[in-house]
Amino acid sequence: MKTIFFIILIIPLLLFSKEAEYVIGSELESDRSSSIALYHYRADAVRLNTARDFDFSTEDFVRHAAIDARDIYKARKGDVIRLEESYRDGKIFRVSLLSDKVRRKKYFVLSEDLKKLSLILPESS
Repeated sequence: MKTIFFIILIIPLLLFSKEAEYVIGSELESDRSSSIALYHYRADAVRLNTARDFDFSTEDFVRHAAIDARDIYKARKGDVIRLEESYRDGKIFRVSLLSDKVRRKKYFVLSEDLKKLSLILPESS
């Protein structure tokens, strides 16, 4: 009886859960200011991803995944990024920031942070 109840609870989760798959070349737009952080160095993104995966304590997190604030870009409302390359089985992406107002154009972002952005649909001709 317990297994049937468990199966009944799990089936809707499996059917209706949609995990976003990001494709290289997709463009995403920030809907609000400071919704996502872009990292200049891939090593910073890797360290932060590792710290999140292993659920570090606050002290260990600060010691292991501290990132210099000068190497972080907080996306502003209307900023558009294009996914260029995937690292670590899609957990980290190299992106291009498609804005003329910034000096640096290439950044790295964690895929779980991409959920905060909206996908720009390509215009059909």
